[in-house]
Amino acid sequence: MFKKWLFLILLVAILPLVNCGKRQKGGKTEVTFWHAMGGPLGKALNALVEQFNQANPQINIQSVSMGTYTALSQKIMASISAGNPPTIAQVYENWTMELIAGGALVPLQRFIEKDTTFGREDLADFFPVFLQGNTYQDTLWTFPFNKGLPALYYNREMFRKAGLNPNSSPKTWQEFLAYAQKLTLDTNGDGTPDQWGTAFSIPTCMAIFQSKLLQDGGEILDLRQNKALFASSIGANALRFLVDLVKRHKVAYITSGAYEHQTDFAARRVAMIQGHIVSLTYMKPQLTFTPGIAPIPQGKNKAVMITGTNIAVFKSSTLAQREAAWQFIRWFTDTPQTAQWSKETNYVPVRRSALETQALQEKFQSTPGLKETMLQIEYAVGQPKCAAWYEGRRHLEEDAIEGAMRGYVSPKEGLKKAARKLDQELQRKR
Repeated sequence: MFKKWLFLILLVAILPLVNCGKRQKGGKTEVTFWHAMGGPLGKALNALVEQFNQANPQINIQSVSMGTYTALSQKIMASISAGNPPTIAQVYENWTMELIAGGALVPLQRFIEKDTTFGREDLADFFPVFLQGNTYQDTLWTFPFNKGLPALYYNREMFRKAGLNPNSSPKTWQEFLAYAQKLTLDTNGDGTPDQWGTAFSIPTCMAIFQSKLLQDGGEILDLRQNKALFASSIGANALRFLVDLVKRHKVAYITSGAYEHQTDFAARRVAMIQGHIVSLTYMKPQLTFTPGIAPIPQGKNKAVMITGTNIAVFKSSTLAQREAAWQFIRWFTDTPQTAQWSKETNYVPVRRSALETQALQEKFQSTPGLKETMLQIEYAVGQPKCAAWYEGRRHLEEDAIEGAMRGYVSPKEGLKKAARKLDQELQRKR
């Protein structure tokens, strides 16, 4: 019996040391950062992480890429169930709602209130829409990380040959259609265009639909009534416009892959595409010409949907880890670093002051149209902040957008079907 009690006493004494060893290595506070950044974006992130680690030798930010957002989401949920989540991670707004409800996160507002070097002036420098997207029930839970916007890319030479101004993009969707008609060419007369006005992937159609819905006065959902609103006449007209580009006007086609339209654009098969503001970073190695980049066309109102994630701090971390994590988040989102992140990736800087830094001024000089594309943030709208949107978004894309674009259902019926499924998710997650 004595040996048994001695063993238990020693075990209790050793466990904190073992845990401390996991949290502290060589006197450093270890902060594990899970994300989905890869390729040039991962390279840019790791360079900044290394810069922070060198400037803060008492902290070690361990950057761990999960490859995809799906894998990241699954890994986070599994780690919470196992009681071993990372210190910080990228999270979408709809993930955040689940994590808050499950008691998995620490609100960043606690750190801000205690930080005498971070005040109201700092928060006022952030674009308001980013802070709104990270605030839940009047508490700032997370911080903006990689935030993007849609962008229109076009081939200047094709514009010039079609008699269009190579330095001016279509400002409305009706202009977009008119441009696409001029840019669609069947040079050999076989009935199939050799050059297309535009092309879409299904995810791109989804992005355009959301923006056009908002521009025309529609809404995605009403969180107060827990009801999907996109299956309206406005929504049906927005989706019909996209379908007509393919079926009626025959100036566009649907690609099989998510990014094939970008490859076709780089191959000079397509004159205009809507992409992400970060798409240029990935397309650059394929391009043999300098594309135009511009804000996307607008409707009755100016509106675009924000994409990208935020950073969350997990409650299972130690106090030292949380404080180190806040130190890194505060540093990463400070003006010099958010400007550098934006310069290397094309993500929108989270602070307004970053737009005036030398780093971004040089980038704007070398990439005409990029600043105007970033300034869409002034009329940008955040993604819905509800857990049901995780599944609801998939229903909208698969049942309505893809169904209508591929001719399986009418825009009206597809949207109604997706709305019914989202309503069920909203009720289930109340």
